[in-house]
Amino acid sequence: MKTIRPLLISFEGIDGSGKSTQCKMLYHELIGRGYGVHLYREPGGTGISEKIRDILLDRENEAMSPITEMLLYFASRNQLISEKVVPALERGEIVLLDRFVDSTVAYQGHGRSLSLESIWNVAEVAIGEVWPDLTILVDTPLETAETRMDDRELDRLEAENADFKQRTRNGYLQLVKDEPQRFLVLDGRESIDKLKQQVLARVDQLLDSLP
Repeated sequence: MKTIRPLLISFEGIDGSGKSTQCKMLYHELIGRGYGVHLYREPGGTGISEKIRDILLDRENEAMSPITEMLLYFASRNQLISEKVVPALERGEIVLLDRFVDSTVAYQGHGRSLSLESIWNVAEVAIGEVWPDLTILVDTPLETAETRMDDRELDRLEAENADFKQRTRNGYLQLVKDEPQRFLVLDGRESIDKLKQQVLARVDQLLDSLP
């Protein structure tokens, strides 16, 4: 197995964007090349985190407040980081995350209109200095993303209204404006294979730059 310095890559986008497909494709590509790679979804990735996921996405939990929602996401995230992510990075392996802190900023900050300052304050406690080397945003228009979910049983967040989802997408684009050097922004309307090639080109640049 190839070993490198720690590398953390996160994938972001609204529901139906195609980010999970790209994340899985990169995982299998890197595994095939002999790298030590781990893929975790958020919320989830550990026994405790998966139980929190069930609470967060259950459509029966309509009474959940935005602050409770935000804190539960960070609770799940902290458990994943502590139990899985940090140990893998300490071994010099690659970690791929299907969602990370940017999701909370976009969904709960912009979508739910929570204070961005409060979210970043909680993030400082929950994730410490763990931060992506690269974040891949699959930016997909709402209409395209909604069409892709027509045959899917929607969870609590996926079933939100269009205004919420548009605010969330706008939140992601604002994050890109604030920190452009960290992001690779892809057009989610492109073919799966074309997006894969764009992801691999950027990841190969990152791998080639490692000492």
